[in-house]
Amino acid sequence: MDIPIRTGGLQGIEGVSVAVEVDLVRGLPAFHLVGLPTSAVRESRERVTAAIRNSGHRLPAGKVTVNLAPADVPKEGTGHDLAIAVAVILAERVRRGRARRASGGFLVGELSLFGEVRPVRGLLSIVLDARARGERAVVVPASQVWEARLVPGLEVIGVSSLAQAVDWVLAGRRPAVDAPSGGARPAPPAPPLPIEQLASQPHAARAALLAAAGGHHLLLVGPPGAGKTRLARLLGHLLPDLEEDEALQVTRIHGAAGLLHRPGLVRRPPVRAPHHTITAAGLLGGGGRPRPGEVTLAHAGVLFLDELSEFAARTLDALREPLSEGVVHVARGNGHRRFPARFQLVAATNPCRCGYLGSRVRACVCRPGDLARHRGRLSGPLRDRFELVVDMGDGDRPDPGAGDRADDVRGRVARARAIVRRLQPPPAHWSLGRRVAAFGLDTAARDVLDQARRPLALSARGLLRACAVAHTAAALDGDPVVRAHHVREALQFRHEALGSMTAAEG
Repeated sequence: MDIPIRTGGLQGIEGVSVAVEVDLVRGLPAFHLVGLPTSAVRESRERVTAAIRNSGHRLPAGKVTVNLAPADVPKEGTGHDLAIAVAVILAERVRRGRARRASGGFLVGELSLFGEVRPVRGLLSIVLDARARGERAVVVPASQVWEARLVPGLEVIGVSSLAQAVDWVLAGRRPAVDAPSGGARPAPPAPPLPIEQLASQPHAARAALLAAAGGHHLLLVGPPGAGKTRLARLLGHLLPDLEEDEALQVTRIHGAAGLLHRPGLVRRPPVRAPHHTITAAGLLGGGGRPRPGEVTLAHAGVLFLDELSEFAARTLDALREPLSEGVVHVARGNGHRRFPARFQLVAATNPCRCGYLGSRVRACVCRPGDLARHRGRLSGPLRDRFELVVDMGDGDRPDPGAGDRADDVRGRVARARAIVRRLQPPPAHWSLGRRVAAFGLDTAARDVLDQARRPLALSARGLLRACAVAHTAAALDGDPVVRAHHVREALQFRHEALGSMTAAEG
């Protein structure tokens, strides 16, 4: 059959185009599916044959061979069902001379045994790939029309049954009742901001504001009950809504992972909080057929690691590459995947195994070996990637004069975030002095930085990250220039200033 029927599949989070070819020959009845189908695709033979029969169409007599091209690319998922069924029906009609108008088309959908078209995972990625390959119209499940219409420049036809899809391909007839698109729903209201948490610990709250405004990585250290987890989760409330291109990318990622449960773009930054027993493959992505990990699901949002010291050291060190590059590269025997992973890392940990090192209310009972093992869980290079390290102390220390209205706080964060994003990161080939100057430090601020560099033993990366935090502090204060007190504030949040991750007053 030379009528072009096309469909799409999913590899990781990327769409891949697939051409469906059908050959009918006389012989004993058989249905062969070739082209490296996985088990879910191989099982489509039973779904397709039952759907064709129960939709009132005639099954071809003899041997049916369906090829999914290109034949050297593994085919995954159930979204090929609709295209295979339509291609088989068209091939039979062409053989019988009954296909007068059959121009083919691009179809995606899973079939039930009775010919109903069901939604598929990763439709947005598949449709984006189809548009990039020149498709002008796509046939998709009626319940996912809203998702396909997020891609401009395409005619989207929603079908709820195999019969409707065949009518469109044969005669160009749209379904009598098109599925409601649902549209791109408006952004949900921002979650309520527990403003009292900002007033209870002003030092830690200031760090949360800096992290939200500048996208800085944040580490909270303190004994149990100090409010570490509560403050870390507060960060998700402070973040503004995603911009349009970010929202589309996050929606594509979550759709490929099967996490879209409501129609419309994902407008709020995702917050992912994996358990400390997670493996490196679960965190970064992987598996026999590589799937995105938590760092990719947290793209454009927050990855929160609670009880940081309980994570495997090898798993934590695997974060260094995505933190620096914003992507994850996963190589397996059947190919290579590149997953976006530009996220904000927020972590919370106890200062020692028992949790009370440096506490003024309870004595630490850890032995020196316990302390050494606890410190060793977080390597120096990973610790250096935290721009903000906060000692939470023993608990709340209320400051009645530190309260602002929630709208004022969110407004300050949004304005500062816009200023920070306008700053172009200095190129890596510039000299260190020139890269520091790009952050807009005045003379006094540069002097403070020079005086602090040697006592704190700041690395070049630590120096530049301190400049970035100082720039964010100036943006939060509405100051166009980074001044000396902004630099001092940024330096006090460096882990070098605290002595070590587990250091405290005692």
